[in-house]
Amino acid sequence: MFEHCTERARRCIYFARQSAAKYGSQTIETEHLLLGILQEDPDVISRFPPSKTAKEIRAEIESRIAKNTASTRIEIPLSFPCKVILAYSAEEAERLHHRKINIDHFLIGAVREEDGTAGQILRSAGLNVINMREQMLLDETATE
Repeated sequence: MFEHCTERARRCIYFARQSAAKYGSQTIETEHLLLGILQEDPDVISRFPPSKTAKEIRAEIESRIAKNTASTRIEIPLSFPCKVILAYSAEEAERLHHRKINIDHFLIGAVREEDGTAGQILRSAGLNVINMREQMLLDETATE
C-alpha cells in the first residue's frame, strides 16, 4: 500500500500510528495523520501560507482528540477517512506527474477530505486545494 510513498511519507504514517496509540484510538484517524505530517515536517504548513502556525494547528488537534484509556492493538488500521486521504494523495501525485507520494500530497489529500477533523482544521486555517496545487507547481518550477 505504501510502496508508492516517499520514505518521509511512510514516516508520517508511522508517526500517525504512534499518535493513535498514544491517544488510545482503535484506528488511525485523519487528525493522527496530520499529527504525523507535522511531526515529520513541522514547516510543511508554512509552504502554503495558512492563517495559523503549525504549533497552533497541533494545539487545536490535540484539544479535539479524546484520550481513551482502552488499550489498542499493535497493528492499528487506517480509518475510512484516512484511506480517502491516501487515495486523494495518490490522485494529487498523479495529477502533478510525481512518481512518489510525498508529505505535500498527504496535506492536499487531508484538505480535500471533507469528513475528517484534519481537513476541517486545515481549511479553517485558510488552506485550500487550488492554492496548494499552484504552490507545488511554483516550487517545482523554482527547483528546475
